[in-house]
Amino acid sequence: MSRLLLAAALVLPLAAAQAAGRVDKIKASGKITVAVAEDAAPFAFRAKDGEPDGYSIELCRKAIAGIQKQLKLDKLQVAWAPASTAERLKMVADGRADLECGVTTHTLGREANVGFSLPIFIDGGGILVPQGSPIVAVPGLEGKKIAVVKGTTTEKRLTELLKERAIAGEVLAAKDRKHAFAMLNSGEAQAYAGDRAVLIGQVLTSKTTGPGWTLLDVELSYEPYAFAVPRDEPDLRLAVDRAIAETYRSKRIEDIYDRWFGRFGPPQPLMKALFILNRIPE
Repeated sequence: MSRLLLAAALVLPLAAAQAAGRVDKIKASGKITVAVAEDAAPFAFRAKDGEPDGYSIELCRKAIAGIQKQLKLDKLQVAWAPASTAERLKMVADGRADLECGVTTHTLGREANVGFSLPIFIDGGGILVPQGSPIVAVPGLEGKKIAVVKGTTTEKRLTELLKERAIAGEVLAAKDRKHAFAMLNSGEAQAYAGDRAVLIGQVLTSKTTGPGWTLLDVELSYEPYAFAVPRDEPDLRLAVDRAIAETYRSKRIEDIYDRWFGRFGPPQPLMKALFILNRIPE
């Protein structure tokens, strides 16, 4: 056997073993590690009992149940691992987490390292300012400091937008959403850019005594949320997608949406289309 053939004979079984490793590990241990956001109400946050809760978490629990069903396990223990968006994606990519649930935007660039489930929500980037601020549109960011969470798609889009429009605004990279909101509340930043629904959630759950807040009528970006899954685990992704599609088909998604977003009114046409288009038949 030539050296080339011998190398191929050794590499192929190894690759196959690695590809099956994550599912086999979950099945053997009866445990799944889920990287989760905990600062993104009403999508994902830590409830009073210490457990994760929110719109994304409800769908995530259904995905976990789908994995348990596909692996034919009587019980599946969940280890929640709170982390930032960048950290969660890295955990899935390097094998420290088997699934990621939060407010993570599916992008083609991120597909280089992780896979993604069916979409769970559609949002857009927005800008939050103190009530009465002279900033009423994007041009008003000239000479201002804008807080944004480091490593997010909003940070990238905000930086691009300021450059495209030749606006000399200063982007302040925050370690997490709590930090970014604190920058705005203290006056260190004059604006805070993030996903619109998450910004609203932060205002509604904030215990700070700020001046009141205004969400500008601008959309910085298109943010399709999905769960990150390992790239090399098609069966794991299938189990997650099955659970999401079944939730859409049964229309339980309407109850879940109403529970977390009912105060803002019924789903917008784009969200209704998402629910319908992803009722993929079994």
